[in-house]
Amino acid sequence: MQEAAGMKENAQLTEELPLEQQPLVVRQRHVFPGVLLPLILIVLCLLFLSGGILGIIYYQWPFLSAINGLIISGDQSQTSVIAPSPVIDRAAIRFMEAMMHKDWTTLWSMLYPDAQQFWQVESDFMHFEQVKFGSLKFISYKDSSIRIQHPWRDPDTTQVYPYAAILSVFLQASAPKGLLSAPSNLALEQGLFNNTLLALVQNHGAWQVLIAGPADLEAPILVPASPPAVRLMVPIFMYHHISNQPTRDLLDYNLTVTTTDFDQQLTWLQQHGYHSISQTELFDALYYGKVLPAHPMILSFDDGYEDAYTDALPVLLAHHYRGVFYVVTHLIGGSYMTWDQVRALAQDGMQISSHTVHHVNVGFPPSGTSTASEILLSKQTLEKQLDQAIQFFCYPYGEPFHHDSIAQQQIVLADLFNDGYVGATLDPFSIFSAVQGAQSPYQLNRIRVSGGESLNSFIGILNTTLSIRGYML
Repeated sequence: MQEAAGMKENAQLTEELPLEQQPLVVRQRHVFPGVLLPLILIVLCLLFLSGGILGIIYYQWPFLSAINGLIISGDQSQTSVIAPSPVIDRAAIRFMEAMMHKDWTTLWSMLYPDAQQFWQVESDFMHFEQVKFGSLKFISYKDSSIRIQHPWRDPDTTQVYPYAAILSVFLQASAPKGLLSAPSNLALEQGLFNNTLLALVQNHGAWQVLIAGPADLEAPILVPASPPAVRLMVPIFMYHHISNQPTRDLLDYNLTVTTTDFDQQLTWLQQHGYHSISQTELFDALYYGKVLPAHPMILSFDDGYEDAYTDALPVLLAHHYRGVFYVVTHLIGGSYMTWDQVRALAQDGMQISSHTVHHVNVGFPPSGTSTASEILLSKQTLEKQLDQAIQFFCYPYGEPFHHDSIAQQQIVLADLFNDGYVGATLDPFSIFSAVQGAQSPYQLNRIRVSGGESLNSFIGILNTTLSIRGYML
């Protein structure tokens, strides 16, 4: 009963937001007049059978449209395919065939303009694809059936589009010996690029690619056997609770940034040209030379509290910012997010990463647990629940890097590497840093954001961190 009441309250709060700020999974459905729907469907079917429907017939009603040979019915949060679309199939096949032949010029030409904006120029895109995939052997690919989702949120940008054609791509590839790290090579052989998202939208009647499947900048990372000596200045902010609810004690107060303060912080960041990126984008830059946007930063949230969904997510979407959420897989429900809420975050463009099974010190785990199980089982659980690769980790309490021995640190680092993690974030030390290095991927620095911190303090800490640590690059 309490859960139902909470869901009702969350739904009421969400309904007050503008459409673009609402998580797609909680939007209310439109009800179509029962008499008109059968008649319109009959007419559209006759048109389709008599020669197909070309272009877009977009009615005044938001719940029915016919799109270039494909008819969709539009529950706003539902997908239903009524007729196949050879036009979309041909576009998806052409894109993937170009990738199989490493024809980066054709791939670029098929990107929707919004997708091209992630790259400074065409040569930036081509360099990235060549560095990441140029030495690989593409063996084969297959894809799922196409679905039309109406409306649809682009997970790379959080922008909402009226509709999109989406499908999953499964790419098989191999790498020459010595190119990749052993765990990364094993992951590639076991289907690292399975179930990657390919999404197409229409641009003046033509279907173009918005999410590029295995070629997308959010596709899984391949770790080079010899990482380059690259360091970048990218602040990673560390949050816990985001909530306007009264705090219980001093610890709770220190861990809770009010929703109001959080909104003010994001507003300031946006006004000063900061762009949120994911951990995957950070390693795109560290490993493959991807040019990051001006003033890149990462917003990270520890522990998977329920207010990550109820409070942090709407504010992030309002600013078109993305976040990284570290989930403790044994702490699900109650004051923590449910699996449905975790999946909703992922659907709305947030990155989900591991924070162990039980939130323990992995350098010195308590009886009944182990370093290996806490690191590996949390990854496996998240991958099963989300049906996507999980490549990033966060150390509970920052251990083993605050109080544990070097030997314990080495055990943890070896387990992370062998289990296929690409990177891991630290709990901040007494002096904050924003320097991230390709050769220390399991020690990504963060900046703590504390409860009660004024906006001026937030700005001052950021500016001081950037100025003091700038000389390290």
